[in-house]
Amino acid sequence: MMNFRDKLTAPLGDARSARKWLATLPGNDPVLVQRELLAALEKLADRTARRTPAGLEAVFALDAHAEGLVRNLVAQYVEHANRSSKIESQLWQALFDLAKGFQACYAAFAREIKDNTQHKKWQILLPELIARQIGHLGLDAKLRLFRYERWIPAKWAELHALFARAFSIQVERQPLLLDPKGGPTTIEHKYLVVLMLQLADPGNLTPRQIEWVASQLDEWCRPLRFTVAPRSATTFYIDLAGSAGLRRRSLGPLEGRVLFVDTLPMHALLLENRAALEQGVRSDPLSRRTPQQREQLELFVKLASRIDPELRPIARRGERVPASGSVDAIIGFDSISGFLRDEPRSSMTGSDTGRSFANTMDLAIFGHARIEPDFRVEHGRRRLAAFAAPGGPWEMKDISSSGFRLHAPMSVATEVKLSMLVAIDRCGQNAWVMGIVRRIKRLSTAYAEIGLQLIANTLVSAELVEQRKSRDADYTVDREPTTIGERRFRGLFLSYSRRAGEPAVQSLIVPHADYQPGKRYTLYTPGSVRVIRYGRLLEQHTDWVWTVIEPLDTAPAASGAAPTP
Repeated sequence: MMNFRDKLTAPLGDARSARKWLATLPGNDPVLVQRELLAALEKLADRTARRTPAGLEAVFALDAHAEGLVRNLVAQYVEHANRSSKIESQLWQALFDLAKGFQACYAAFAREIKDNTQHKKWQILLPELIARQIGHLGLDAKLRLFRYERWIPAKWAELHALFARAFSIQVERQPLLLDPKGGPTTIEHKYLVVLMLQLADPGNLTPRQIEWVASQLDEWCRPLRFTVAPRSATTFYIDLAGSAGLRRRSLGPLEGRVLFVDTLPMHALLLENRAALEQGVRSDPLSRRTPQQREQLELFVKLASRIDPELRPIARRGERVPASGSVDAIIGFDSISGFLRDEPRSSMTGSDTGRSFANTMDLAIFGHARIEPDFRVEHGRRRLAAFAAPGGPWEMKDISSSGFRLHAPMSVATEVKLSMLVAIDRCGQNAWVMGIVRRIKRLSTAYAEIGLQLIANTLVSAELVEQRKSRDADYTVDREPTTIGERRFRGLFLSYSRRAGEPAVQSLIVPHADYQPGKRYTLYTPGSVRVIRYGRLLEQHTDWVWTVIEPLDTAPAASGAAPTP
């Protein structure tokens, strides 16, 4: 393979030589280009490297060229990340290394400028340097949000220090042309975009949604400006001496280097987009674009509530109560269904151990069976180990009538995705409940926080058999699903009641490929046989569908006695 670094002895000597060197790089191999850029940046960031104003201009040229590379890699990440954890890791690491490489190189030039405060050429380049440093910190923040990870305080302090420096020399609103294809921007604008991206994300946006929001923020943040005095009692503020992002102003006095920003113009813009989407859904509800419009509408509702300048706290569905203790967890529809499907068989196996030859001998010699309890416990542990999430039990932090907050080991948290099904059981209680992952937040390298919406207090394995028409009757129901040629599949039968004593709401989760509204099925659950069809659709994903049940029979034998776990 040709070594492109050997083609020019000093590719980053100045902006002109940098552009010539960039022209030699292959345009159809973004991974190779990323490696070459990183190698060049590492040379300039080295302590022994000679750094000049012309060299900094060359890095600016590399940065402008890297914009297209970053867009290409991000598009690949958004499109292919869910298909393979290996692909996700490779693309994410390539983007992260590129952002880190530019940050390290720019930090070295920033130290050079700090040591040459009287050098005019260095000082002329300082505003663009600060703007580009903030831009790459913004890329770092976006990449971490892709993995539901928030900034540590040190990152916030680094970002605030850059803007504070620009603010102190009064260049935060100086027009800068960072992208020749785009319009001018300012340090203040770049800083606000990073702040608003972190503020707008509630912690449960997908990478595709985060990337879309990030692409819109450049336009949405244009009317925003910092002020030294608040315009309302509930406006947002930033503390340049602090280590956190935008916060809503409280009634008490504020201390530190505080600046205020009124998000009302951005909030009004989001409400306009929300109203347009609502009108589009109402005017043509059967359009092919309606599902996409509904998804965007839900996103606009989230964003608008996050940046609403008027404080209107939303009442929780249930008050959170601190909780503690370990829980066993099973993630994914297939694993949960497989675990519950094996449960009756394991119970029967455990109950038969008292009739074995070994137990008969124990009864004759010792007067009691020695191994039955141990066998059941050990068999249950082996069965759980076959389906449970790797990494060991999760830790419960708090609980409400609508869900749980759990801490999961990072070894399994990387595999957990939004809208994934998770069944949990407090260790040793054998009382499984199920929820849907609604929020993920990485707390450290060892643990992540999982927000789980509770959808079932009781769940059992179910089998569905599609009914076929008969010559003599409309439909028939077999007592046992044994007819050859019948299409049958497994599902999860759910029962949920918010409070003790309330009637339970019953629903069903089935594989996406087996969801066919309008057809009739015989539903077999422990202690119950009934004829049903799918009712109102509650939620739909690539691998499972959650739907209400509509019972169709009235016979006592199939009237639907409450299923036993």
